[in-house]
Amino acid sequence: RRQALEREMTIARQIQLALLPDSLPDVPGYSLFATNDASRAVSGDFYEVQTREETGEPVIVIADVSGKGMSASLVAASLDALLMGPIEVGHPTDAICARVSRRLNARTPPERYATAIIASLDPKTGVLSYTNAGHNAGLLVRADGTPERLEGTGMPLGLFPIAEYGREEVTLGPGDLVVLYTDGITEAANEAGDEFGLERLQKVVQTYNREPLVALAVAIETAVEVFAEERRFADDRTLVFLRREE
Repeated sequence: RRQALEREMTIARQIQLALLPDSLPDVPGYSLFATNDASRAVSGDFYEVQTREETGEPVIVIADVSGKGMSASLVAASLDALLMGPIEVGHPTDAICARVSRRLNARTPPERYATAIIASLDPKTGVLSYTNAGHNAGLLVRADGTPERLEGTGMPLGLFPIAEYGREEVTLGPGDLVVLYTDGITEAANEAGDEFGLERLQKVVQTYNREPLVALAVAIETAVEVFAEERRFADDRTLVFLRREE
């Protein structure tokens, strides 16, 4: 019985990994990087970078479904499917969130919802339009190291049948870096129960913001593991980076 369950979980993880992008789109003048590390065999986190059909603009999604394990991964797969249509046809990020939230609420129990950041980039102007649906504040570190935060503009997706969302804009200049993450990063705790937190994450990003993005990811993961004293992490960890290079 245990072997059958392990086999089912392995298959579920393979299916879930298939939902994550094999590669991220090539956006001239920009660098993109993403990574997902599940705390169990399957994860409630996911990310996506989808290119709009008509404009070719990339839309970045990072999401964290409430709960853990198989049920959270199933909701993540449903959320991923709900997002793709409105992204492709060009809906703005606030309209995407309102539509997806309504449909997710209709098909999931009340305790299942998702926080997310959906951000659309105009590569020519560097304007990043985003909606933060109850997710951890995104981190924008300017080329000179000045930090800014992409705060919430609405409630989590699927929480209520009807919800309204705001949309904000920031303009990225050369060297500016956006870091999106799930709470498995900032809520990683040490033996004393202290959490890694956004301030520590911000300091790591400021230190490594000009390094290759894979090196930044390694620096963050190492800092979290050192802080947590190599305790088994209790939540999924996902990172998505966007940097304007020129």
